Parts: sequence; C-alpha cells; structure tokens
Amino acid sequence: MVALDNTLLWGLQALLALILFPAAATRALSYEFAKKRMAWVAAVPRSLLLFISVAEILGAIGLVLPGLTHVAPQLIPVALGLIQVLAFVFHTSRGESRNASANLVLLGALVFVAAGRLVVSP
Repeated sequence: MVALDNTLLWGLQALLALILFPAAATRALSYEFAKKRMAWVAAVPRSLLLFISVAEILGAIGLVLPGLTHVAPQLIPVALGLIQVLAFVFHTSRGESRNASANLVLLGALVFVAAGRLVVSP
C-alpha cells in the first residue's frame, strides 16, 4: 500500500511540475507572448509577474528535488498551495472563473501531495 501511495504521489508531483514549470517559464521569458495569451498578465506589474513566475519555477523544481533528497518534501506543495490560494482570490476578483477553477484544482492536488508527504509517505 505504501509503495502504491508513494508512486501515486511521485506521479502527481511530476504532473504538477510539468504543468507549472512551462507556464511560469513562458511568463518569465516571453512577456509579450504571455500578455497576448493570458489577459491577467497585463493587469499585473511586470516585476510582480516575474516574481510569481520565478516562485512557480522554483516550486516546480522543488516538487521533485526535495523528494529526491528527502529534505522537507511537504514544504514545497504547501508554498505552491499558498500561491494558488492567492491566484484564486485574484482571478475571482477579476471575474475569471475559468482561471479560478484551475487554481482550485491545482490547490487540491498540492494539498493531496503535501498531506501524502506529511502522513502517508514522508
């Protein structure tokens, strides 16, 4: 049972990293492209967008690296979850229900990973 749980957690962590990293890298490296593709990008100061993007890039890496080193593997999903809560509030305030829904899905997955790493398979 623990091996299955650990495999499930690793798979979810990899999936989350594959979702978060490219989106954040695009926003960080291709601002004009991101502005055209995501309406909310233009509503955020570029320096804040860069900060958010770098935090998500480091978080995506952190979903995998601490698991390999066994150093605080539950910390990163909690930090990324906080980003998702803030993103949910931001998108809700702008009436962007699709983005807010995506933030809730990501938050749920991150909470699952954090709980799994804390309780099931540290």
